[in-house]
Amino acid sequence: MEKRCPICETEGTITKIKMEEDIDIRGEKIHVEYNSFKCSACEEIILESTPENDPLNIAYRKYREIHNMLQPEEIRDIRRKYGITQSELARILGLGGATLSRYENGGLQDKAYDSQLKLISDPRNMLRIVRDNSELFGEKRSNLLISQLKKIAKDEYPLERCMEELFGSDERSVFTGYQVLNIDKILNCILYFCKDGLLKTKINKYLFYADFKHFKEYKLGITGVNYVHLPHGPVPNNYDIYLSTFLKNGYLEIEEIFYPDPNIVGEKYISKEKSMLYTFSDSEILVLSTVKEFFKAFTAKAISDYSHKEKAYQETADQELISYEFAEYLAF
Repeated sequence: MEKRCPICETEGTITKIKMEEDIDIRGEKIHVEYNSFKCSACEEIILESTPENDPLNIAYRKYREIHNMLQPEEIRDIRRKYGITQSELARILGLGGATLSRYENGGLQDKAYDSQLKLISDPRNMLRIVRDNSELFGEKRSNLLISQLKKIAKDEYPLERCMEELFGSDERSVFTGYQVLNIDKILNCILYFCKDGLLKTKINKYLFYADFKHFKEYKLGITGVNYVHLPHGPVPNNYDIYLSTFLKNGYLEIEEIFYPDPNIVGEKYISKEKSMLYTFSDSEILVLSTVKEFFKAFTAKAISDYSHKEKAYQETADQELISYEFAEYLAF
């Protein structure tokens, strides 16, 4: 469609054209296409001035797509879903309010902050952050956010809601490693340990040693799980319900293993999904990998026998909950 040229003011000389350009974004050439207008009289090119047609904005969007980063509207949606202000989200991320505003309005975010935003897009992670940083909001605002986030998390994650209704989720004590029960971390611990398949006995012991070793080193457990004294060693309380629920929901599958001596069939649990390691802190990942490496050559019987030597097991009775205070006496 022809228009009047804003440069030479000649009538009917403006024609819409397609432009192409390679724009350098953080050392990477991004090819973009956009609309412009050209005057046949003065030969000037006039850019169509809309955000959707801005070459830099188009390049930023393509860059985000290539690097799996959040788009501005997705960042806004995260904030609006929780009903928090830009300044509140900026405090959580350690940003200035003006910086977050730029991100929401098209500015290209840093990769580190993009990872943080993805992390808090899960309301369960946002809930933990608000609980652990209530001083950022004040008591009244913090309590309101926690209430809202609990509802959002339960609506979005029915598996977690079901598990928390069974076991409760708000207790913090020496029997939970001073952590709130975290179904997401339990699941991702198991997915991490079962990547190549693992027998039930070893799963239970890996979880015990991961929680207790982290408590030994950092005075906090990982999962918030209670552990109980059973004949084969310390195990997560209600472990059968966790495993059966994760199986039923398709996170795990079972492979039967035949042992000719003593002629029995065992069940190896295998992860069907990749563990989301961003769920864990750096110290938690370190402990998980340490436990997995230390016990990888142990048979189920060997790790069970090893756990029987722990003070946590020797000084508790059958069916008794095990205090995380025994963590200081771990054998490794």
